[in-house]
Amino acid sequence: MRIFIPAVLLFAAASASAADEQQTQATYINYLCSVAVEKPDASADYFLQKIKELSMRGESPSALNKDEFDQETAEEVVNSWQSLSPEQRKQVKSTEGCQQLMASEFQQSD
Repeated sequence: MRIFIPAVLLFAAASASAADEQQTQATYINYLCSVAVEKPDASADYFLQKIKELSMRGESPSALNKDEFDQETAEEVVNSWQSLSPEQRKQVKSTEGCQQLMASEFQQSD
């Protein structure tokens, strides 16, 4: 029984971490899409900077538990966007359409 409890706690922590990562990924997709609709062929550096700016803007300066910017996840989101063909990127006419396209891209890569 003693081994079982730590194993359950470890599993719960890993599950929470995966959920946090998916939430961060979804948030960064939203940020990218809000910018990509206007500039679908911008550089990776441009998108990374905008995602970082938007994620920091969402933080309250007085927040006790500030989320750290996840560079790796942001790069993953940007790389996924840039792996789309120019035609696919230009077909995106709305933030919602971009989010759906990106969600399907990430589902295919899982």
